[in-house]
Amino acid sequence: MDFPSVDIRHDISPDEVAARLAERDTPVILKGLVSAWPAVEKARRSSAELIDYLKACDAGRPAETFRQAPGGDGKYFYDNDSAGFNFQRAAIPLKMTLDRLNELRGQAGAERIYIQSAPLKDYMPRFRAENPLDLAGAEPRIWIGNRAVTQTHFDINYNLVCMVAGRKRFVLFPPDQTKNLYMGPLEATISGVPTSMASLENPDFDAHPRFREALANAMVADLEPGDGLYVPYMWWHHVSSTDDFNVQVNYWWNTVGVEMGAPMLVLMLAMLGLRDLPPDQNRAWQAMFDHLVFSGEAGGHLPPEMRGILGDMAPDQRLMIRRAIGRNLQD
Repeated sequence: MDFPSVDIRHDISPDEVAARLAERDTPVILKGLVSAWPAVEKARRSSAELIDYLKACDAGRPAETFRQAPGGDGKYFYDNDSAGFNFQRAAIPLKMTLDRLNELRGQAGAERIYIQSAPLKDYMPRFRAENPLDLAGAEPRIWIGNRAVTQTHFDINYNLVCMVAGRKRFVLFPPDQTKNLYMGPLEATISGVPTSMASLENPDFDAHPRFREALANAMVADLEPGDGLYVPYMWWHHVSSTDDFNVQVNYWWNTVGVEMGAPMLVLMLAMLGLRDLPPDQNRAWQAMFDHLVFSGEAGGHLPPEMRGILGDMAPDQRLMIRRAIGRNLQD
């Protein structure tokens, strides 16, 4: 499928990235952002040289690894009856996985392997020190694998992807397309966040008719070694890795404090308490949420001393209210 390309910028340096991304609410490719990283330079020379470097950086901790049997399509997803997954998870020593990936290069129909989201400070502190990017509040994580497809999903963070080796294609959808992406279960997720059940590779418009609208609003980003990609907060993205060996580092961060809590838990609590009310009650609470939660105008008519939770809340006040709610939710 052909999609319009994400904006490409050549003029943003690693030193400027934090300030420049704060201005954006759409994705952008940062061409050559980390091209000077030693790891990228090694990757350009050969996969074998990069693998040796990654092994030298290994701190010795087993990493969570996804594995799919030979002959699989490389898409980490639910199995055919949706009762489980089409891959296995295991904690495997990183050096062992790197050796296996090296063995599998060039083999058609090979086993698919993916180390996902390993924090560099714990698994490769040397790599973190030698390939730096200053993004306050963000801890880099590394992803290593062979050919793979990560089904369309979102992150409850801002995200900066940095390609080290191989090539990846990201197909991105804005958050307002959520209703057209046919979200999977919230409780049994593939890697911590809900995924789309609609297939980008083989769309079934009988089962997912609104997916046509999502596709009409999609955009694509093709990344090669040294490139960065900014994925804004909760933008859906489908990721395909096309090379026998690929490595990316990503940075997740948020701009709000921990006192704000976990929005996904708030959503699930609202679903438990409000979604299945009678229609008249449901409409009344929808109006209440629109006004009190999303309008930003709830308490403006009251003097500041009367606003309470309708006004601005200090971090300690938020924590106190959350604790009170937690006590009241106990069985």
